[in-house]
Amino acid sequence: MIKISEIVNSNSKFKSTALLAVYVGLMVTAAIFFSKYVDRENLQEFIRQSGSMGIFLYFLIEVFYVTFTPLLNTFILVASGYLFGGHIGFLINFVSTTVGLFLIVFLVKKYGRPLLKRVISEKFYGRFDRTVEKIGPIALLIVYVLPFTPDDELTYMVAAGPISFNRFILPVVLGSIAKSAYSYIGDMGKEGVVIALYSRVVLLVVGLILISLQEYLIKKSPKVKSF
Repeated sequence: MIKISEIVNSNSKFKSTALLAVYVGLMVTAAIFFSKYVDRENLQEFIRQSGSMGIFLYFLIEVFYVTFTPLLNTFILVASGYLFGGHIGFLINFVSTTVGLFLIVFLVKKYGRPLLKRVISEKFYGRFDRTVEKIGPIALLIVYVLPFTPDDELTYMVAAGPISFNRFILPVVLGSIAKSAYSYIGDMGKEGVVIALYSRVVLLVVGLILISLQEYLIKKSPKVKSF
């Protein structure tokens, strides 16, 4: 005889799976839409028509790109330099990327992790948590700094683990600086590529030192409840 608790758990698992599928579907739809209808010329015309609100609207577009279309945001980072110049583009990239990455962390920890725990087996999630606990922040820094890596995608994965919100701060901020330097490519071309490359090398070295120290101090300190 089927127990009521089994029916409830089955319904809960189905609803959680459906919600996750809808979210992924919306991300794919957004990615397809932006890849087809958003290019440098369209953005330039949009910013021109927006007047004094242009920078703010571009900032909102970029936050959306980082958060919901992770495979495509390199283009928008480069375009900021073409549209606003290297320095202003860098600032826009840094603020929007930082906001977008922290928004990913918040959404996954607040809603995604509870949903995933209903869908994925407890045994699998236990192994996943142990892996993320060991390598999460350092792995994030490395993929943020290295070019052509699935950085925002990994943010979704690591945020689904058990590590606390404050352990994301250093990799997100340092990674955002590295990603923001793409603006100089849009502004300066080949010279901008050199600037972006050097910034990544420096941030990788500095970041590994700082985050390794952070993780060491966290291990030495009393356990703090994760956000």
